[in-house]
Amino acid sequence: MAAPQQDAPDGRGSRQSRWTEPDLVAVTEQIKALSALTNREFAAELAAFIATDNDDRDQVVAYAIRSPELVRKARRLIPDIVREPEKYLPAVPGESNNAHRRRLAQVRARAEHEAEILFRVQAGMVARRGHLMPEPSPRSRARRRLADEYPERFLELVRAEEEADRARAAERTAERKRQRDAAGQ
Repeated sequence: MAAPQQDAPDGRGSRQSRWTEPDLVAVTEQIKALSALTNREFAAELAAFIATDNDDRDQVVAYAIRSPELVRKARRLIPDIVREPEKYLPAVPGESNNAHRRRLAQVRARAEHEAEILFRVQAGMVARRGHLMPEPSPRSRARRRLADEYPERFLELVRAEEEADRARAAERTAERKRQRDAAGQ
């Protein structure tokens, strides 16, 4: 027996997404408006966008900030927002120190999340041209450079780690076998 289908409002039995693309003309106008701003003004707009709750964010502004025209500028300014959010978001009159600190911590977390989104947007732009962006982590870049500069030693270390992994797996398998044998007696 087939499972009953629930009819969606359109009657086709499928769920309709509530997500819609913003108006392309409005996005283009927003890109032009944000492009005309100075770095300081753009950083203030970016900080205000980041401080806004996800549900209340303007989709047009989100598309504009994450557009190919503005993504590099936004990525350059985000670390400053993470480092010093109070520079862009002063305390609200009547807000307690604890509430202000919590709000700044939340903005930092949202800014780090937005930085990751912007990195992925820019990586996608680069990938369309047939290239890959380097990892954002300094440790990953250093590891890659060491592998490039000393390939023999790198391969030696990789093989040693693989052998250690195999030995640990064999040890776990033998331990499980001993436990099964002990339980069977």
